[in-house]
Amino acid sequence: MDRERRTMDSHREETGNLDDDTRGGGVPEVLYKDLADQSFVGLFIVQEGKFHYANPRMAEIFGYALDGFVGVKGPVDVIHPADWPAIRERSKRRLAGEIEQDYYCFRGVKKDRSVIFLEVYGSVVTLGGKRAVTGVLNDITARIIAEEALQRELARKNDFVTIAAHELRTPLQPVYSYLDLMLTDPELYGLNDLGKKTAMQLKWSVDHEIAVVNRILDLSTLRIERREITPMLREFSPRRLVELVLRSHRMRSDAEIEVAIPEDVTVTSDVDYVYGILSELCSNAVQYSKPRRKITIGYRDAGDAAEISVQDNGIGIPPDEMQHIFRPFYIVDAPNQSRKYGRMGLGLTLAVERAELLGGGIDAASEVGKGSTFTVRLPKVSRKAGPP
Repeated sequence: MDRERRTMDSHREETGNLDDDTRGGGVPEVLYKDLADQSFVGLFIVQEGKFHYANPRMAEIFGYALDGFVGVKGPVDVIHPADWPAIRERSKRRLAGEIEQDYYCFRGVKKDRSVIFLEVYGSVVTLGGKRAVTGVLNDITARIIAEEALQRELARKNDFVTIAAHELRTPLQPVYSYLDLMLTDPELYGLNDLGKKTAMQLKWSVDHEIAVVNRILDLSTLRIERREITPMLREFSPRRLVELVLRSHRMRSDAEIEVAIPEDVTVTSDVDYVYGILSELCSNAVQYSKPRRKITIGYRDAGDAAEISVQDNGIGIPPDEMQHIFRPFYIVDAPNQSRKYGRMGLGLTLAVERAELLGGGIDAASEVGKGSTFTVRLPKVSRKAGPP
């Protein structure tokens, strides 16, 4: 899109801002004609309801020969009837001097009556002492069709993930409930110490599998529905939110944690998403730190962003693995760490997806054997969700 608009801007500057009396710079008239004839976008001038000028590409887009288009057809003949009133009004405003330049998309109708999708960058010139509408037109039908196909595929993927998650959770839930029931009264179900230990291990495994399914579903939802998600913004204290995270997950019982965030600092963002981000970062810091575990959670005003950092004294991350840590299911030293900590490699991925949804991001710095620091950046002027 950007490349096409830059090209359209270039054509507009070459043709749209030159009236018929000033071709400037001593450039031969034939050069302008050659440029227009060879252009891969349509160039046109409309005066008194007809195409006073059109290059070959303009006529080709609508399926006409040039001699059956210029002076014969007008915008009303090639613009979809449902879009014509709005475009006619825009043209009137340009001719009246209310709008100098204009960019818009609309549906066109070809000679064979098929519908196409178009974009126009319009301006105004003077011909024979009369104002005329000029513009650069580009056929974006292929792009629109591709975008619609992509949206259909994303919707199918979303449906598949939802159904798959449901189907995976359905058989696990009764197993989990039955194990939980057995463990509430081991004697009733004839469980000895070995049976209790086995049932507890099974329950943990089932719980872990349910958590994996839920997190995969969360990640898929964030990625697929990003265009439709709008963060719920409100002002809150990051220090209080951090303390809530630590209490909820009982992290202070596993590590010595210092919260170095001033009491009076506030940020404006989506509390639920920031809570999720901090939960992932703090959980990683606690679990990957070395005894005696020491975690420091800090704050920095970075001008246009608020930064909350989580620093640990853990195992650190090798430099060659830093570029991979935000990938789904990626675990540093996976054979040892996933088994030792019961990790699944989705926490950082979910955290960075949420941060980007808020218009921010997460940076990481680490030194092997000394620990890591993860910093979440939250824009002070948050923006609505959407693709970057």
